[in-house]
Amino acid sequence: MSSLRPRAALIAALCASACAAPRPELAIAPSVLSSDWGPGAADAPRGGVPLETGWSAFRSAELDRLIAQARAANTDIAVARARIVQARGQLGVARSASLPTVSVSGSGDVLRTAGHTSTDATPGLDIAWDIDLFGGARAGKRSARARLAAAAFQRDATQLAVESEVARAYVLTAALTDRLAVLDRARDNARELERIILVRLREGAATKVDSGLQTIEVRRLETQRSQMAEARAHAVNALAVLVGEEAPRFRLPDVTLGAFAYPDFQPVQPGELLVRRPDIKAAEANIRAAEGDVARARAAFLPSLHISARALGESAVLGGPLQTVLTAGASLLQPIFSGGRLRGNLMTASGQQVESVETYRAALLTATREGADALNALSESRRRVALLADTIEAARTTARLARRQYVEGAADLQTVLNAERGLLDLEDAHALAAQDRLDAAIDLYKAMGGAPAR
Repeated sequence: MSSLRPRAALIAALCASACAAPRPELAIAPSVLSSDWGPGAADAPRGGVPLETGWSAFRSAELDRLIAQARAANTDIAVARARIVQARGQLGVARSASLPTVSVSGSGDVLRTAGHTSTDATPGLDIAWDIDLFGGARAGKRSARARLAAAAFQRDATQLAVESEVARAYVLTAALTDRLAVLDRARDNARELERIILVRLREGAATKVDSGLQTIEVRRLETQRSQMAEARAHAVNALAVLVGEEAPRFRLPDVTLGAFAYPDFQPVQPGELLVRRPDIKAAEANIRAAEGDVARARAAFLPSLHISARALGESAVLGGPLQTVLTAGASLLQPIFSGGRLRGNLMTASGQQVESVETYRAALLTATREGADALNALSESRRRVALLADTIEAARTTARLARRQYVEGAADLQTVLNAERGLLDLEDAHALAAQDRLDAAIDLYKAMGGAPAR
């Protein structure tokens, strides 16, 4: 009868521990409520370029080469890959928690005899198990698997973001090349007009004011060109970093906006972003990981059982059945005396679960905003390109007529300056609108989650 009392006390402690495990209230992940992209997407193309076409839709072999180089050498992508390795290692650690451990030890008795001392060493083998009574180890494995999945999705999200930045930087370089060409034409025309004014000044048909104004205009254009050339150099250097190459060694062939196709990607519905965008899938996986952490923290309140073959054998020899029960009971009763630490761990885990849900919600809101912004930008930039293209030819004609009338004495210099500045502004704005049009296509491709992984 007396031998049953420790067992009864042990069972009572086990039940008390199980009842004392708190149940925190977890946050629930939201879903996408929008059924379409709203009025801003009214001009979205029907039957446009499939997203599966990928970057080849821009029909630029150099862009394809740069993106391939970025996939292989970009540092952000390399860091994301390294995090997958780390997550895989953590999964291995979590899996090992349910496996037995084997240890070999040596024990020895020191023998002293006349003249010398010797040691009688006897090796020992021990096999131990942590019995997962309430699923704490299983919850740890679920968390580790979810974090591995999140790391893989985050790698995909990082790669899509880097590819988009490479495309934007390459388009920016092309746009600055076109804008520099516009400035070069305007500067050459201004220098030619400066020469004409000097001839007219010698003939008495122009004034020093005319000559001074035109010299100022030439210098203004040269200054503007210097600033734009610097901006282009910075864009090329930024592209070098994106593709993982040192800026001094990086060389980029000349490119203009005319080298690109202008794809109209077919958008998906907002709800499809949940399964297309890797950043959203990563955030979802992080929720699963956080829920596993909560389950593991709850399981820590419940009894665990650590069994050692050697300890059980020794306790059976030294203390009999009662000693065996007390040996197991030490690990079963341990949660009772660690309540403060366990409650803190559970509070931390539950707070992280709520944070992961809010992070997921932020990812959804960002995704829908980016999609709506990209569709609106695509529509408006397309409209600007068409409007400016219709106006530029008229501005060129006006600038030619104004110059001819000035040479013939029928117009003053200010009329010429206004006409040529107007033409310069329109041609520059047209290049910017074409850049915006390509940027909007890049942003739409990224916002829709890119091409599905093959």
